[in-house]
Amino acid sequence: MSNLKKKKILLAGLTGLAVFLMLTPSASAASKKKSAGSDPYGINKILKKLMAKKKVSPKQHVQLDIFLKPQNQSQLTDEIYNVNTPGKPNFKQFYTPSSFRAKFGQPAKVTGQYKPYLAKYHLKSHVFSNGLIIKVSGSAKNINKAFSTNLETAKYHDNPVQFSSKKPKMPAELADNVLTVLGITNLNTRAGGLAKKNKKKVKKPEKKYAPSKFSDRYQLQPLYDKGYEGQGQTVGIISFAGFKKSDVTHFWKSEGVNSNPNRISIKKISSPSSQPTNDALSQIETTVDAQQAGAIAPKANVRVYHSNFSDVGMVNVFATAFDENKAGSLSLSWGINEYMTHYLKNNKMLTPVYGQVMNIVMAQGALQGVSTFVASGDSGALGQGIGGKIGPISIPNYSTYAFFPADNPWVTTTGGTTLPFSKKIKKGIKVSVDKERAWGGDYMFNAYAKGRHDLLNNIKLYSYAMAGGGGGISHLYNTPQYQEGVPGVNTFNARQYVSNLMQPRMNPVLVSGTDYGRNYPDVSANADPLTGYDLYDKALGGWQVTGGTSFVAPQFNGATAVMNSGKGQRMGLWNTQIYQLAQDKDKNPFTVMDSTTNNSNLYYTGQPGKIYNQATGLGTVNFEKLYDSYQ
Repeated sequence: MSNLKKKKILLAGLTGLAVFLMLTPSASAASKKKSAGSDPYGINKILKKLMAKKKVSPKQHVQLDIFLKPQNQSQLTDEIYNVNTPGKPNFKQFYTPSSFRAKFGQPAKVTGQYKPYLAKYHLKSHVFSNGLIIKVSGSAKNINKAFSTNLETAKYHDNPVQFSSKKPKMPAELADNVLTVLGITNLNTRAGGLAKKNKKKVKKPEKKYAPSKFSDRYQLQPLYDKGYEGQGQTVGIISFAGFKKSDVTHFWKSEGVNSNPNRISIKKISSPSSQPTNDALSQIETTVDAQQAGAIAPKANVRVYHSNFSDVGMVNVFATAFDENKAGSLSLSWGINEYMTHYLKNNKMLTPVYGQVMNIVMAQGALQGVSTFVASGDSGALGQGIGGKIGPISIPNYSTYAFFPADNPWVTTTGGTTLPFSKKIKKGIKVSVDKERAWGGDYMFNAYAKGRHDLLNNIKLYSYAMAGGGGGISHLYNTPQYQEGVPGVNTFNARQYVSNLMQPRMNPVLVSGTDYGRNYPDVSANADPLTGYDLYDKALGGWQVTGGTSFVAPQFNGATAVMNSGKGQRMGLWNTQIYQLAQDKDKNPFTVMDSTTNNSNLYYTGQPGKIYNQATGLGTVNFEKLYDSYQ
């Protein structure tokens, strides 16, 4: 089974990231200071595995977050349903950042205690509007003094790691309100990027690859005809790489939509990073998101929230967007293999509360009525883990690992499909798809049987065959209430189309089973590069056609802005309504793909007669019908 991001396959798919994950300190008795956070983890258990250790330069700039314990945390989930579910007493009475803080954040009298303490050590601090995050920055020397740490760097299985063998401590009256400290310890896993060689270059944009293919196929055009085009709305793009405005405006102009550069604004959020993500390939992610969201919602503004990727960066970029509260919808086209969260946790290098921290952050958005869309990934159901070691060499294993934060219950996760097409790919070998299906490269396997040598010796064809829309069942987050009892959730049909040796398997048997967790994706649309969309990037050669679920997330982002402009209010968290609508025969706006054949994401298939499957979620959307049915 394959992690296709490691194989560098899709130009605009869900990219791999440098992963920075926090080591959380355990509680300990101290007369003047106590541990800031109560998680039972410590770096000392793996110190013997660290090599090339050295102290962090005293002058090195360090950034971290103090994440405080929320008030009334037990009420968060109920309140999200309360404001997002028709018939509930506070339906559509969305929170503001200040009202969120009043109910769930810490008040100024609590957060105000930290600034004078940190200032004593010449550390700068900033309290987020939600009253939960205190951003801290300064020299390593002063961080060590303020938190009683001893920052060092080392190698962990050849990966650079920053750590402190001493657990962060603060005065007891400050430490008692701390859930965790992010940024003291981080690990760079060197996750892979994406490859430009899989694009199809074209001289100019063609209508068959335009964003209008999405709006026409999924019935968004009738809303345009009513005058709903995203006016008065802002779509937010969460990104961990920069981009060139000129690429976006050139795309918009060529596609016939408003190309005024003033439509785009950028909010940069500083955060630590030891692996740059501003290379040309990473920038494609941001470029695609801005191009697609702005084309689907042609009269909406586009707000890009840009940070370096780290545990601090992921938290702060979302928190900034929610604190600003300008964007009624957001999209994200980045993620990490959920396997890594378990691996690092088991090796005592990951706080088990990082998922909890992100859940709290995303809950703020859901309470404020922000619709957040996250791409499900481009390696199908499959992800790469670590199966063992031969000396210093890690041996990979491939299995159905979920992806983070696509697995988060407070986002709407967008999967991928393949549209009908027929094409000769090499030496007369033909591939064809008769009807829209789950995006999975198994439709190329008959061609593989006829021309095995050609496929295995052509990295482009091989990568297409090993690609698919992400989807599966999370083991980080429990099954959310809106999915409970929905036919197809926590049951599955599957065919193992890829062997452990990364070889296509012909005619695999159908297996069925049950599992429990957050099932994803929620919805799907065309994402296959072979039935893909235009992209313009001057640095990478100009016009090209490619695909990936990175197109789908911003398209749904833009479509939401269109619907918000028509309704005059935010749609909010989709999931609480769409799972109800899918079970209503009269109002159901979804086309389910439930076949068990010619319909996989390289593992999961459809479940005949059931509403949900892990290859395509609830299916594709008729936006006109969704608009009419959605309250």
